[in-house]
Amino acid sequence: MNTSNPTYERRILRVLSYIHDNLDGDLSLDNLASVACMSPFHWHRVFFGITGETLASCIRRVRMDRATFLLLQTKDSVSEIARQCGYGNVQSFARSFQADYGLTPSKFRKSEINYCASETPQRKPPKSFEIEIREMPSYRMVAESHSGDYQFLGRTISQLYARLVLRDMADGEKTPIAVLHGDPRLVPEPELRSDIGFALEADTVLPEDFREITVPGGRHAVLHFKGPYVGLFEAYQYLYGHWVPNNGIELLDAPIYAMILEDPREVSPNDLRTNICLPLAD
Repeated sequence: MNTSNPTYERRILRVLSYIHDNLDGDLSLDNLASVACMSPFHWHRVFFGITGETLASCIRRVRMDRATFLLLQTKDSVSEIARQCGYGNVQSFARSFQADYGLTPSKFRKSEINYCASETPQRKPPKSFEIEIREMPSYRMVAESHSGDYQFLGRTISQLYARLVLRDMADGEKTPIAVLHGDPRLVPEPELRSDIGFALEADTVLPEDFREITVPGGRHAVLHFKGPYVGLFEAYQYLYGHWVPNNGIELLDAPIYAMILEDPREVSPNDLRTNICLPLAD
C-alpha cells in the first residue's frame, strides 16, 4: 500500500480485515463501501487505485488462500471448507479451485504441495496528471443513455447530434459530456451504463421524444487529460489511487463525468483533450 493519508489507510485496512473475517458473509460492493464509509460510486476505483487489485480478485485470492490452508492443515470436509470460504455449494468451489490450481480440492489435499499464501499484486508507480479543484456549474443536458463499452460512446453521441441537426437544434459548438455510472473493472461490459449528451441553454425547449438530465454543480476535482482515450485508465488510477487518498479528499455520492473537449474526427489521438470531473463533498 502506498498512501500517506491515515483516513484512507484505515479504510483499506478495515475492508481487508472485513474480507478476511467474513468470507462466508456479505462481500457485495455496497456492503464493502459501507464498511469503508464511502460512496459505492467511487469505492471500487479507490480500492483498485490504492491496491492495484479489483475487489473481486482480492476476494477470490483470499478465498483460495484460506481454502488451500484448510485443505492441507485440517481434516474438515471439502463441503465444509467450501462453506467457510464463502461458496454457495461444493461444485462452484471445486470449479474455482481447479481453475486456479489445476487440481480438484480432493486431489490437491492428497498432493505433496506445500502451503504458500499468494502475493498481492505489485502496484506500479502511477503516471501523474494535472488536477485542480474547481467550482463547476450545474448542466441541464439533452442526453442519450448508453449501454456497454465506453469506447463506443462516440457512436451514441453521433446519433444524438444527428437528431439535433435534423430538428435544427445544433446551433454553435457543443461539448459532449459523458456521465459514467459504472466501473469497467467491476461491471460486466454489457451492464455498463452511461449518459452522454450536450449542455442546453436555460430557455431551450426540448421535444417530448428527447431525454433531459441534470448534472449537479459544485466543487469538483478536474483532471486535465491529453492523449488517446485508452490512457484514461491511467488517469483514473492516478486520480483515485494517489491524488484522492494523499490529499485526504472526501467524495460526493454522485457519479464522475468527462467533458470531451476535442472532436476525435478533427484532431489526432495524441491531441485529444478530456476533463475528468470528480464531485467532491463540501
